[in-house]
Parts: sequence; C-alpha cells; structure tokens
Amino acid sequence: MYLTICRNNDLFVTLNSGDAVVGRPGSLITGPNGRTGVFVVINPQNFDQYLSTCSIDSIQINNATYNNAIVYLPEPVPAPADCCADCESTIRSLLPVGTPNATITTSTQPPSVGTVIRNEYGMIVLANEAENNITFISSCSIDVFFI
Repeated sequence: MYLTICRNNDLFVTLNSGDAVVGRPGSLITGPNGRTGVFVVINPQNFDQYLSTCSIDSIQINNATYNNAIVYLPEPVPAPADCCADCESTIRSLLPVGTPNATITTSTQPPSVGTVIRNEYGMIVLANEAENNITFISSCSIDVFFI
C-alpha cells in the first residue's frame, strides 16, 4: 500500500552490505511461499534494481509525511524465542513512540535521526522535526542507538 502512496517520491534505501540504492518504488515480488522476497526500486535512469527484502536496513523518504493508513505485520504466533527476537523486542522497548532525537545507526552512515513516530514488530519509524522526512528502520538491523 505504501508503495502506492509514495510512488512519486524518491527512496534512499540502505542495505546491510553498506550499499545504498536511490530510486522510486517499483513492486514487491513474492517467493514460492507467498512472502515478499524482493523489492524493486527503479533508479533515475529507469532501470529496475532488485533488492532482497532480508538485506534492507532502512528506507528514507524525503519530502513525504507519514500516512497513518499503513498497516504493519503482526508479531508471529507463536512469537520467536531466539536471540534475534530478544534483541528486536528489547530495542523496541527502549524506543517508544514519542522518543525525541533518537539517533540510530545500522551498517551504513550517516545515522538516522528523528522522533520515533511508530514502534511496530520489526520496524522503528522516525520523522524529522518538521515531520516531512520519514525513515523506516528494520529493528533487527540496528547496530547502535542513542536517545
């Protein structure tokens, strides 16, 4: 749904390899089990770039306001009980909605900075002070953060 909402906005997508991709949202390609496996981003030269959804650290959308109609995935049932699940849950507990000036670093630089506007399973969403730049961050990709 958000791909439709931000269709005319450039995305800045960071990957856990340290690489980054710029472009407009294309499509989501599902795998054989019906789960999304690839996110297509169309670069400024109009070429499709295929990004593994498992490798995305963050997606920044400049000149866009947050849309409350976004629906997030629910926490799986039964909830995972491994180390990654503990890290994800603890990180989200330390970054509640309304946390100002959160500085979050993933494998890329510079860090993302803003106020936490959403705290969902697997996802922290930051907005800048004017709330016109939105950054979606995979909570499992957070290396370090300051509040």
